Amino acid sequence: MKKPIIITIDGPAGAGKSTIAKLLADKLSFHYLDTGALYRAITLKTLRENILLSNEQAIIRLLSQSSIEIKYSPSSKSARILLDGDDVSNDVRAAKLTDYASQVSALGAVRREMVKLQRRLARAGDIVCEGRDMGSVVFPRAQIKFYLDASLENRSKRRYKENKSLFPNSRLSYKQILKEIKQRDYRDTHRKVAPLIKPTNAFYIDTTNLSIPEVLKKLIGIINNRLRSKK
Repeated sequence: MKKPIIITIDGPAGAGKSTIAKLLADKLSFHYLDTGALYRAITLKTLRENILLSNEQAIIRLLSQSSIEIKYSPSSKSARILLDGDDVSNDVRAAKLTDYASQVSALGAVRREMVKLQRRLARAGDIVCEGRDMGSVVFPRAQIKFYLDASLENRSKRRYKENKSLFPNSRLSYKQILKEIKQRDYRDTHRKVAPLIKPTNAFYIDTTNLSIPEVLKKLIGIINNRLRSKK
């Protein structure tokens, strides 16, 4: 039985991981796993249940009682996030929720439980996984690893546009989002458990001055070369 191919895409907020991962999975006919969405979904439920974001044990219990699914549709090139059967795709993309999710993801015991969930979801077959510790912790033996990056300003502009598109009435300014991403970068790279790093053997891609098609073309070129070399 052929061993499933795992491709990981790591990087900081706003580097283009989700967009590229979805397009790449579609192009390769792979499954798609957005691990950031998993953290945002359990964070959303934590807030709805009025549980403190620092209450690690309560969040773990909540996670054990919850159903989180990612349904990717190649036809619409979009992923639906289902929390206990309800579509929360837009809710989990709120800029403020993303900031809260980074606090939850810093909890060691929560991360360990989420890693188990991520590995279970990845058993479906060939898959593209994106997040912040995919190639370093969750799938250290992945066949192909990428680390996407971009300047702080560029990433903040992308998140500002995304937030405005999803939530036209949002009052979050570009400066506020830039500040939040800067703070998140610090938390992600300085947390004790699974900090954001460039995974060993990962290809570094700076997307600052590249269009989405250019980034996708670069990744596919690398993937094709690697897969050919392994035949």
